[in-house]
Amino acid sequence: MLYQSVIIFLNRRCTVGCASCNAGAGPGNRGELSKEWLSAFFGKLKVEDLRFSGYIVWTGGEPFLSIDALQWGVSLASAAGFHSEILTSGNWFAAHPGWLELVAASGNISLRISLDAEHQEIVPMSCVIDLTERALELQLEANYTLREIPGQEGAVKRYIDEIKKALPEFYRSNKGRSRWLHYMPHIPISKSVSRSEFSGPVSLKPCKLVFRDLVIGDDGLVYPCCGLFSLPFYQRLAIGDPLKESWEVLTARQWEQPLFQTLKESGPCHLCLNKIRNRFR
Repeated sequence: MLYQSVIIFLNRRCTVGCASCNAGAGPGNRGELSKEWLSAFFGKLKVEDLRFSGYIVWTGGEPFLSIDALQWGVSLASAAGFHSEILTSGNWFAAHPGWLELVAASGNISLRISLDAEHQEIVPMSCVIDLTERALELQLEANYTLREIPGQEGAVKRYIDEIKKALPEFYRSNKGRSRWLHYMPHIPISKSVSRSEFSGPVSLKPCKLVFRDLVIGDDGLVYPCCGLFSLPFYQRLAIGDPLKESWEVLTARQWEQPLFQTLKESGPCHLCLNKIRNRFR
């Protein structure tokens, strides 16, 4: 099996705090992967042992809130010949614009700016534009991830329209590039969900990337999917410890539980939806 990328949850700490966060991120989540753990992990991560494209995706939470660990991890990845893409809300940029240059100097990186519909209430569009412009000044590739929220359809399109207006040359040169935009399905795991939202038939698009990426949680364990960390029992879904077990054992274990097969076939949406429906019974 060829993995598309290795996704590393550097932390699950975030200043945005969206109610429907798929990763359960918030300012109170203090844990992060240490520099020592990262050194051990990249010492073991060999393409010939674990077949993957060479893309490392750094996420959270907000990876830039672990700036020292992020710099260190990017440098290790770059030394091993891997490309790092950092998924960020950009909410930190106004207060700490120098962080981007620090990380860019540490290795081969690109940015993936998250344009979740809920972010509009907290992250000013001016911040997204400023971060994109600075990335371009540093000759970094800038991409976007988009996630619609039920009841807020069209919010993400407005984001793209504003980018087109503010950065017309950037928009024209990137709009046809396959990696520029990545649409994510909404996984309904918010504690604030009302009963009426889920009382009738619900159409959900399953994630097509389950098991196509190798996911490392902020606890250093391997997980089958990146959209499960808000579930209270998420640690029960851990596949194993990559520092203690071989990649062959870890990847084979994905198929030992019926739940993992369900994730592969329909994605995490139905698992999370059933959790919410059970809460209202």
